[in-house]
Amino acid sequence: MLLFVGCNNNQTPNSPQNTIPFVTKPLPTTTLEPTLEPTPEHSEVDVIDSLISSMTLGEKVGQLFIVAFRKDEKGNNVYEINEHIKNQIEEFKIGGVILFSENIDTIDQTSSLIESMQSASKIPLFISVDEEGGRVSRLGSNPKMGITKLPSAQKIGEANDPDFAYQLGNKLGSELYTLGFNMNFAPVADVNTNPKNPVIGDRAFGSDPQKVGIMVEQIVKGIQEQDISAVLKHFPGHGDASKDSHEGAVIMEHDIERLKNVELVPFRNGISAGADAIMTAHIILPKIDSDNLPATLSKKILTGLLREELNYDGLIITDALEMNAIKKHWSCDKASVMAFKAGADVLLMPDSLEKAYNGILNAVINGDITEDTIDKSLHRILKVKYKRGILKDILE
Repeated sequence: MLLFVGCNNNQTPNSPQNTIPFVTKPLPTTTLEPTLEPTPEHSEVDVIDSLISSMTLGEKVGQLFIVAFRKDEKGNNVYEINEHIKNQIEEFKIGGVILFSENIDTIDQTSSLIESMQSASKIPLFISVDEEGGRVSRLGSNPKMGITKLPSAQKIGEANDPDFAYQLGNKLGSELYTLGFNMNFAPVADVNTNPKNPVIGDRAFGSDPQKVGIMVEQIVKGIQEQDISAVLKHFPGHGDASKDSHEGAVIMEHDIERLKNVELVPFRNGISAGADAIMTAHIILPKIDSDNLPATLSKKILTGLLREELNYDGLIITDALEMNAIKKHWSCDKASVMAFKAGADVLLMPDSLEKAYNGILNAVINGDITEDTIDKSLHRILKVKYKRGILKDILE
């Protein structure tokens, strides 16, 4: 019997009170030319390569960004698309949007917002959200959304039931898909080894890396079975931090052996489960990168450790670049270029989209970044969009 540990009103994941009505998914209205329809003669690679060859450099650069529109110019919550958002989508050709509680009011409103954003974009967007469960639940914390309120990761870990974790992920994925989302910044793959950690805590499945890894693996499988991309976070592990990278620099003195035995274990599980993406942490690991760069900006960590050591070829997404651990020390354009050159494919929430976009664009024009490198990241981005059915309407 499946017990819904730690949920509001003691409801189970299958509780009818939590079932949201079917909502038609957004249908993009524009088609790129040329396109190849997937057939036995035309592989996924052919289709993606054809799409890339039809794109301008500006369109390619825009796909690297996921941005937020939390408040309008008057400081009001953004519950519907406005001219500013339309202009940002159309001008910078962004790859995706992340929604926060300031964008989420009701089922119909949220679905309408997502649909209108998709309609404004030439290439269908990643529509993402932080829906971890517990205290980080943009949707579940709003009773009007009628979505399952997941328990915290800690509660799920305490249940110590892999099938329970899978069912929760699957239920959540189904509900997100129905609303029009296609990416969830979850699960947290951090190991909570520091009880005084100010930012992770009960967002982690526990302090045992092996048990955390099992829970991560099952959540990933459950979510992605519903065509929602799961994003492991925060690589290479934020669980032992004593400070919050939202506020400033965070330093952890772990060497590679410690990381292999603790922090990296759940990420290996998530990678084995086929996680579409991994989010970076803004933590500094001097024993891994003597340049004292945050992991988000470190080629030794993103390329050397994640790509080469762990053999990961999925999407690498930065944590929000507007966080103080980054923006207190680097300009928006500089940080964006550094993160991309370090190995990130997707740049999340730069402090200024215009400055970040132009930073990458100018780096390509000036030869600091090759267009071939852009294309490699773009291929990873479009591969995920293709796999999750996000591109299906423009390829028909």
